[in-house]
Amino acid sequence: MKTHYNLSKVLCALGVSTILLTGIASAENMQPVNAMPINGMNKHSMMMPGMGTGVGSVMPGIQSSQVDYVGAVTTLQRYYPNAMVTSISYDAKHHPTYEVEAFTKKQKIEMKIDEATGQVVSNKVKMLDMNSAKKMSSFNPQNTIIPESAETKAIKRVGTEFQTMEWELEAEGNKVVYELEMTDGADKKANVKVDAMSGKVLSAKVKNTKR
Repeated sequence: MKTHYNLSKVLCALGVSTILLTGIASAENMQPVNAMPINGMNKHSMMMPGMGTGVGSVMPGIQSSQVDYVGAVTTLQRYYPNAMVTSISYDAKHHPTYEVEAFTKKQKIEMKIDEATGQVVSNKVKMLDMNSAKKMSSFNPQNTIIPESAETKAIKRVGTEFQTMEWELEAEGNKVVYELEMTDGADKKANVKVDAMSGKVLSAKVKNTKR
């Protein structure tokens, strides 16, 4: 009886030792959660919402489908990877949309993109001959000032009561120019042109629409 009791104690001790050894081995094979590389994290968990909107929403909310003017260009180039941009325009009067005009060696493209959803509203494509394509001017939107900066320059010239309803960014010869259509919400309208590379106001016209 005594021998049986001692044998039970030995077997019990061996069992505990086995469990402890197994636990230690498992712990060595585990990686701490904090050691996970940051690139392995869910990127969306690190994103912060965008900060408001401006003239054509330069900084859209990350968690929405809203696009800015660069996003509109990206949408067009998703369909036409080799397209060269000739103009970008924004209309805030009714249903805010961007229109991007571009060309390839064989096509002229006019695509409208809904600002709020990022969806293509319309896409017009015309065939283009090689000679016509060579005569067209293009630019890289990333090399120009943003619409808000152009509007700030315009407001300094015509007055803080004006706000932009439409703008167009277009290659004009060897320059890239913003043309802004502005209103004071009452009886005045303004047309301002701003150099998209330097930010210099090229012209500013204010007219009274009240008869």
